[in-house]
Amino acid sequence: MFPTRSFIYFPNNILEYIRNNIMAFGSDRQMYDVDLTCAKCGAHISQLPFQPSGDRPVYCSDCNRAFRKDRPATDRGGRSGGFSNAPRQMYSVNLSCASCNQQITELPFQPTGDKPVYCRDCMQARRNG
Repeated sequence: MFPTRSFIYFPNNILEYIRNNIMAFGSDRQMYDVDLTCAKCGAHISQLPFQPSGDRPVYCSDCNRAFRKDRPATDRGGRSGGFSNAPRQMYSVNLSCASCNQQITELPFQPTGDKPVYCRDCMQARRNG
């Protein structure tokens, strides 16, 4: 006897379904008609996916694409997670945990003295509890 299998039903025209329903975000996006010039290359810009405020430079899609490609991963703020593989700077300290009095010799930040400092275990317990 063969084991039973469950199947996911897909419509016969799956590619058309994906193209029309999933990848349609580009066509559903509101575009604003503008008459601007790219601040980098001088190309004419006739449509944008946002209403420009006028206080910031506007770039064409080619210049935006090149800018995103050339930026280092750590320069992308929260969009890409904001984490890098570089080791964190650690600060040597001589403190005691404000909760359990365990000795703390290294911290990933420079303490200012105006807030209590907790060891790793106590900080985790405070976050979870």
